[in-house]
Amino acid sequence: MKKAVFLFLLLLSFISIEAQATPSNCYWGYCNNKVTGEFGGKKAAKGAIYIPSEVAQMYKGKTISMVRIGLAAMARNVKVFITKNLNGESAVTKTAGDLYNGWNNVKLSSTYTIDGDAFYIGYSYDGDNKSMGRSEMYSQNGCWADLGDGWKNYATDKNYEALALTIQAQISGEDMPKDLWLYANKNVVVKKGTPCKFEFGVINLSPRIARKLKVSYTIDNAEEKVMEFKTVMGSNVEKTFTIDYPGFDKEGAHTVKFNLVNVDDEADAYAGNNIAYTNVKVKSSVPKQRFVVEEGTGTWCGWCPRGIVAFKHMSEKYPETFIGIAVHKNDALTTNSYDKLTFNGYPNCYINRNLKNPTSPEAGTLEVMHNKAVATPPHIGVEIEANFTDDTKKKINAKALTTFFADEQNVNYKVSFVLIENGIKGYKQSNYYSGGAHGQMGGFESLPGAASIDMDHVARMNYSFYGVDGSIPTSVKADETVEYAAQLDVPKNIQNADNLYLVALLLNSKGEIENAAETKVMPDPSTSISDNRTLLVPEFTFANGTLNVNGFAGKVYIYNIYGVEVPNQAIPSGVYIIKCVDGNKTFVKKMVLK
Repeated sequence: MKKAVFLFLLLLSFISIEAQATPSNCYWGYCNNKVTGEFGGKKAAKGAIYIPSEVAQMYKGKTISMVRIGLAAMARNVKVFITKNLNGESAVTKTAGDLYNGWNNVKLSSTYTIDGDAFYIGYSYDGDNKSMGRSEMYSQNGCWADLGDGWKNYATDKNYEALALTIQAQISGEDMPKDLWLYANKNVVVKKGTPCKFEFGVINLSPRIARKLKVSYTIDNAEEKVMEFKTVMGSNVEKTFTIDYPGFDKEGAHTVKFNLVNVDDEADAYAGNNIAYTNVKVKSSVPKQRFVVEEGTGTWCGWCPRGIVAFKHMSEKYPETFIGIAVHKNDALTTNSYDKLTFNGYPNCYINRNLKNPTSPEAGTLEVMHNKAVATPPHIGVEIEANFTDDTKKKINAKALTTFFADEQNVNYKVSFVLIENGIKGYKQSNYYSGGAHGQMGGFESLPGAASIDMDHVARMNYSFYGVDGSIPTSVKADETVEYAAQLDVPKNIQNADNLYLVALLLNSKGEIENAAETKVMPDPSTSISDNRTLLVPEFTFANGTLNVNGFAGKVYIYNIYGVEVPNQAIPSGVYIIKCVDGNKTFVKKMVLK
């Protein structure tokens, strides 16, 4: 018996020794696990992050054998490196070749041992895309780049204050320090006089479990308040936490400082990543975050009433924030302009065009996702205006208005317009819910197997699936509204032009929908200008940026599509309303200068 106990204890000791000797690892960088945009605007560039000596000392003796690269788009000829001098030779390199959008794990050609000195981790690429990925997080060490004119720290450049590149090193070794990293959104906007939430995130860079966090916050250097959060965070786990705040009484700007005071009543191993700041702008009104659902459906699909019911529920309950687009496939309502969006099974849908996470369009599911998505105000507001150009209703003057919360440089956003029609008649929807054998479905259980219903939210035209290049400038100013205008042709198969709605989608560098807006297409606004259509309209022409009005004795006024009068000289290309006045007779004419 004693021998058996001895052998058991000996075995436990071996297991304990083996467990202590097992190396662990963490992913170290200045970003979380989300690639949220593109930096640099170049199809060939280099990017890197800087690891200062105080971090290198903390991980001295540990090794790096793999680097994670988050790309905004596919890149070719990717080469990963670790170096102590960005203009010198690299200590370790790896030619990774072609890498794809999102995260890529690159195993280095040899292991790099951290010796306590500062170093850089980075990569170079070329190809057909603007591929350098960035996060929504900021660090002064997080964005070194060579965009063709030499290495620069774009994070500390006041013209950029660039967000951190999506680069992480896998650091491995024994006795890893207990290091947790606190981060926060750089900019948020809240409404005056309304309760709000301050959000921060924490990533556990330690192999040890963290169960209790003490975090303090300070607003504008006022009294510091400490809060305790109980949690369970294992190695490399990331979680977000919120602090409820009663709100601000006045408009203006504020700074919230977060500080990770301790973890499980112990000081964190590295204080350098325990503090984060959020710039809070208080406004009398805040932009709305819209929730866009693009659903694959078809009149032939017996399960698709599920999406029809969900869209009806969401549009009635959340008319200001829900935008539903029914993308018909393989039926008479199909539009080829949506061919680039595919679905695996029907009904199915994408939320804000996140193609990695298709979702079943069920009312309860969409409502939960909607409420989570719109709870945080966006950093870019989007609105839209749309009017028919004339009474024929064959063309639409569209205008997307985007307002940015903060100054941004080297951004890559694009506007895309989508035309949808409601109340389409004359079609029958296949209905597997008929008779109630599959449960209730918003009344479809009482309809026949081929249900005659009006079709709503039907996508009639996607005018630019990937967005229009140049529709948003690469540099924007805080609180300034960027306007993009376009004249759009109305498809010939529209059943009732009075039931048309236009959606403006703001696409980010990943092709996902950052925000959006929807409006009903309204009658021609120029009818407010006196219009006598019985007059003989002169045949004016444009030549060299000037309207030729020779032969007309009256006065001629030129308005752009916003109703602003423009001088008759150096007129840029666009759509114009020409107002002619001859005595007490007036007429208008629309003209296009190409």
